[in-house]
Amino acid sequence: MKRASVLFLLLALAGCDKLTGAADQKIADAEAIGFACRVSQKTPEACMKENEAQSPSSILDGWKSADEDIKAGKLDPTMSGMSSKSSAEGDAAPAEGADAGAATPPAEEKKEDAAKPEAAPKEEDKGKH
Repeated sequence: MKRASVLFLLLALAGCDKLTGAADQKIADAEAIGFACRVSQKTPEACMKENEAQSPSSILDGWKSADEDIKAGKLDPTMSGMSSKSSAEGDAAPAEGADAGAATPPAEEKKEDAAKPEAAPKEEDKGKH
């Protein structure tokens, strides 16, 4: 009888978040969501509303952490990648043609791409998958 009660207790505790570390992971996830919301310039309230399954206090902790980093100058929410010092000196200038892929194509090219039908897979490729 004692053995059965110990086994039952162990099985009951196996799903406990504190023992498995799942509680810590949920907190870390919620803080990361809050951090990302602040970087994307969302209000904490909007972030909490979008992520109702997460802990509001953990989301707010992450949001505040990102806010402190932004105010301290450790983080640039515009994601420009260039600080004012390096852009003034020219140290961080991109290599020639490095941004060519990042430019948006003209409207004509977009229309042409949308009109092209996707190529059907060849008969040889169908057997390989």
